[in-house]
Amino acid sequence: MKAVAFLTGEGDALLQPATIARSRLPDAKLVLFVRDDDRAVAAAAFPDAELRRDKATGGKLAFVRALRAERFDLTVVAWQGGERTQPMKLVALLAGGVRTFVLDRRGRQRLIRWWQPWTWAGLLLQAAMNTDPLLVVAALCAAYRMTIGVVVAVPWLVWPARSASGGRDRRLR
Repeated sequence: MKAVAFLTGEGDALLQPATIARSRLPDAKLVLFVRDDDRAVAAAAFPDAELRRDKATGGKLAFVRALRAERFDLTVVAWQGGERTQPMKLVALLAGGVRTFVLDRRGRQRLIRWWQPWTWAGLLLQAAMNTDPLLVVAALCAAYRMTIGVVVAVPWLVWPARSASGGRDRRLR
């Protein structure tokens, strides 16, 4: 059995995901994804765990594919907390663990699944409410550009080009 914990918190909450993973699967091989700054703390607390960097190597998509290929039985991540935005919080959701637990601000454990948005949508909303408003607006604008913006822009740009080329063809004949 294999368990993975993403150490995304800070201070006292840093080791909480690893502690939960160890308590839920005590005999499992434990893999910890940790920032370089917190590596010594994690190694001292969990000497038998395999420590890995939380930086994606070979691109983000390749990183997620490699995680999914390992087939973890348990994934644990602290969804809330920490001063900076951590992409590892989303990677934990996509890692493909048999069971994925997230810790919210109150330290409660929630079982989530990426294909069941009602299990994680509330956590995402809480994170968005505590995020810089400009970052939220930028994310919404990017989503608009990739969805509705494409549907609106393509006919708007193609129609004038089509009518302009059609007019030239008639004049040349």
